[in-house]
Amino acid sequence: MHKSNKTIKLKLFICFIICMSFAPYTFASTGLTEEQHIPQGKNNLLKLDTVLTDKILLSNEKYDLRNSIEISIKDQKTTSACWAFATNTVLETNLELRNNERYDFSERHVVYSTSKTFTDGINSLGHNKEPAGGGNELIAMAYYTSGRGPILEEEMPFDVSEQRISLSEIKNKTVQKKITDYIIFPNVLKIKDEDSNIIYTDNTKSKKYTEMEVNLIRNSIKQHIINYGAVVTMTVAGSAYYDYYNYDLDYPAFYSDNPDYVPNHQVAIIGWDDNYPVENFNEKNRPSKPGAYLVLNSYGTNNYKYGCYYISYEDCFVECGAVGVLNIEDIDYTNIYQYDPLGLSSNVCIENQEILYGANVFTKNKTSVEVLNEVSIASTVDQKIELYVNPLDGELSANKLQKVEIEQDTIRNGYTTIKLKTPIELTGEKFVIAVKYISNNQTAYIGIEVPNTAFWLTATSNEGESFYSEDGNTWADLKSENINNANICIKAFTKTIGYNIISDSYKIEEDLIYRVSPNTQLDVFKNNIQSSGNIKILRNDIELQGSDIITTSTTIQVDDYKTYKVIVCGDITGTGEITTTDISKLKLHLVGTESLDEIGRIAADMNYSGDVTLTDLSQMKSAIVGLIKL
Repeated sequence: MHKSNKTIKLKLFICFIICMSFAPYTFASTGLTEEQHIPQGKNNLLKLDTVLTDKILLSNEKYDLRNSIEISIKDQKTTSACWAFATNTVLETNLELRNNERYDFSERHVVYSTSKTFTDGINSLGHNKEPAGGGNELIAMAYYTSGRGPILEEEMPFDVSEQRISLSEIKNKTVQKKITDYIIFPNVLKIKDEDSNIIYTDNTKSKKYTEMEVNLIRNSIKQHIINYGAVVTMTVAGSAYYDYYNYDLDYPAFYSDNPDYVPNHQVAIIGWDDNYPVENFNEKNRPSKPGAYLVLNSYGTNNYKYGCYYISYEDCFVECGAVGVLNIEDIDYTNIYQYDPLGLSSNVCIENQEILYGANVFTKNKTSVEVLNEVSIASTVDQKIELYVNPLDGELSANKLQKVEIEQDTIRNGYTTIKLKTPIELTGEKFVIAVKYISNNQTAYIGIEVPNTAFWLTATSNEGESFYSEDGNTWADLKSENINNANICIKAFTKTIGYNIISDSYKIEEDLIYRVSPNTQLDVFKNNIQSSGNIKILRNDIELQGSDIITTSTTIQVDDYKTYKVIVCGDITGTGEITTTDISKLKLHLVGTESLDEIGRIAADMNYSGDVTLTDLSQMKSAIVGLIKL
């Protein structure tokens, strides 16, 4: 593999990364160029219009998701778990709205499974945060999509304590669902110019939107709520913002036009009112036009009657950090192969290059026989893709990467699961998933997990895991490009169809296990083989017990998937030891009087040369009298 001569630009995906700050992370020593904005050009943004119509404003000037489903009001009390409550609401409303399934997921498990330090060690899958340190929607989405959750509330009930606990308390939980797709909506930060005119920008203030573009984004959020349930978003909370609230209502009203505040709270948007009166807002600070989102808070009903309040459309942050879930399914996989448990945090690109390739090389579970069914890809932009798989080994050569047929060829700004039309059996110890990213605009982007901001500083990577290519032929390891601890956000979902046996002591080829010493007892043999399946060891269809001896032609059944035959060295006749009868049969074979079958020839090959010779006869005689030990 050869390193590209072109300069790779690392475009930081900053906007959603941390609720408390918009500050970008700078790579001081990598030599990589940083562009501090989300790569979503005008063409990409206006694609939203394809799923929208003006009817949404005409027929749904006011909408409340609670009229369609029941939504629980929860209370985070004194904890900093607002982000976990809001994102669980996104999942719960999606499942009830689309599947008529009602769930109550554990917020405490979201918080602790994504935390770093425990009383008895470090969580290898944890972000760089502690339980009381807050979080955000992308941390929660990483938790869901990495297969750690969601779990039921009853398995890890809410507790106001945010003290460290033991690692055992977050393990061995029953994951209820698989989140296959989520969408990250474009960020809209509102700031005012000197004449109090509203300027719409992304959250780094490097891109401006027209009012039409903002309406498209707003309409896409509304349409999502109708079709898919709640959307999590950012806002502010705390005593510093009392001048921005009006609490004299059953549903308080909030509006802040101060972009210097840091958004420190997350809520779930569950509706809107396009005609929500300006007069309902605090008289000290009111928006210029009517209209507001209805949001579900996580403060119970102590502060206000229904647990919800309104946030003006003109609020600085209400349309920053908005994420919604598109699809949730039952768990239908056995294994997830991934290098990005912390989730999407940035991307890599080569400026103005419309096609780029990314690949992960995974090491398969040795004892399982698996088929690849799905691949999930996280991205910071909408793009087209092609998918390539090498199921044989870890090589990235073009002649081994097979293009596979997939059910869709687009990925979104967010997380997309791609189903293969035909499952592929993974036959090697390693396999490769490669993606060809094809830009909808000018530049293709590869979504990555990288320690580019505080919560992601625990991200790690190793050589030989994630690779990029400009042409699909010459590949470079991300590690060699000095993108420290970065991995590509590509996951592989496989299903086990059976189990193999592996051994460091014996030779295994196809359905034969050989190089087993004579007089090997059952318990010794069992200790020298491994399998994830259920093993039965039989002779003449009777299961061996206790101190029984393993013999040639002993059979091993692994579940209902595979049967092996054992061959004991020198045991041609199937007694489990070397006898004078075995020597006689070997002599007859050597003189051509009576030929051994395949099993007999392998048993007679005492020196494992691949041929049966006089040397084998000599070693068999030495073994029977104890001169050599096999």
